[in-house]
Amino acid sequence: MQNIVVIGAGNLAWHLVVVLQDLGKNVVLVSRQPDTVADWPVPVQQLAEVAFTPDLIFLAVPDDAIELVSTNLSYSFPDRIPIVHTSGATPISRIDPYFKQSGALWPIRSLRQGEPVGDWRDLPLVYHANNTALAQVLAGLCGELSDLTYALDDEQRARLHLAAVFSNNFVTWLYQISHELCAEQQIPFETLLPIIRNTAMKQDGTAPRLTQTGAAARGDTATIAHHLALLEEHPEYARLYHFMSNLIREGIGK
Repeated sequence: MQNIVVIGAGNLAWHLVVVLQDLGKNVVLVSRQPDTVADWPVPVQQLAEVAFTPDLIFLAVPDDAIELVSTNLSYSFPDRIPIVHTSGATPISRIDPYFKQSGALWPIRSLRQGEPVGDWRDLPLVYHANNTALAQVLAGLCGELSDLTYALDDEQRARLHLAAVFSNNFVTWLYQISHELCAEQQIPFETLLPIIRNTAMKQDGTAPRLTQTGAAARGDTATIAHHLALLEEHPEYARLYHFMSNLIREGIGK
């Protein structure tokens, strides 16, 4: 799999073209708006300009565009070309059935354009394919990139994606709430960074409920009531606090 086409112009595409080039792959980026990615460190072309038959095509496009983009590709490439999307939530069946080989390769990480990954060896990669041959190819490619690779089917990958939303996206917004509460009293948000880091670093694969602390975990109703009073001007945060406290109390009691 030496000749690779990456289709897309978003955060994941930016990272993917760089790391594939670092592996020595011949990578071409296809974008409908070449001017927006002209400064990327990879050849940028329109689809009709691709001069070689790729060994693999990555669809680093929004989930709702996977089906349409793969259908458009069916007018330009042979059906033997493997088409691999990069979504955590979308089944590989959304790739046009014209292509005989379809798969997914999903990095378990929030990636942002312009923020390089420190070491891909520590970045978990999930892969899946509709046949053994492509699964072996993706396993090999993932192994070239990372020490943490997982073969998960569509249902498993979707469930993992859901879990990642809770552990990453939702947690980030809880940080934002904390940031706002601190800012209201001119408290530097940096005062919370050590406890944030400590909590994250304590996760070692065991059930997090076993290390849960705080007022809800210890049944401290007086502190909970005081916190709810402090949130009087933020009823939406008070409802969230009350709901989360109940979940913790119920979970600890199991």
